[in-house]
Amino acid sequence: MALEYLYEHYSAALYGIIVRTLGDEQTAEEVLQDVFIKIWEQIDSFDSSKGKLFTWMYRIARNTAIDTRRSKEFKISLTSIALDSFVDNLGKHKGEEEHGLKEIVNQLDASCTKLIKMNFFMGYTHKDISEQLLIPLGTIKTRMRACMGKLRNIMEKI
Repeated sequence: MALEYLYEHYSAALYGIIVRTLGDEQTAEEVLQDVFIKIWEQIDSFDSSKGKLFTWMYRIARNTAIDTRRSKEFKISLTSIALDSFVDNLGKHKGEEEHGLKEIVNQLDASCTKLIKMNFFMGYTHKDISEQLLIPLGTIKTRMRACMGKLRNIMEKI
């Protein structure tokens, strides 16, 4: 089978491209499957006079990975992963029994609390927050960095 041959010979290289673009192995595996479906469906459009087969497949893999990275679902999943990591790190600090995550975030000033809740708990991207609050994107990013620094300081004291 032609598809089996392509998969056996090119899947490892294409997977590497995809995982580097996404930074998430589980999603990269799913995207790799989508890539091979696209390759199979579009194989008739490959023109050997315009380039090598691997280059053509590389472009499909890279473009699919970039499209996935730009998708809202992927951004939300990254937010969930970041929040899970944040909560896991929080659990390593002593005093966890007395202080829940909500209580720690609520120790921040109101603007920081709002930004962190919108970003981590509600799944808004920085761009979404910017549009929602009518504040420039650069300002949101700067404030978010400052708020995360304040949050780290609070967590270090626990």
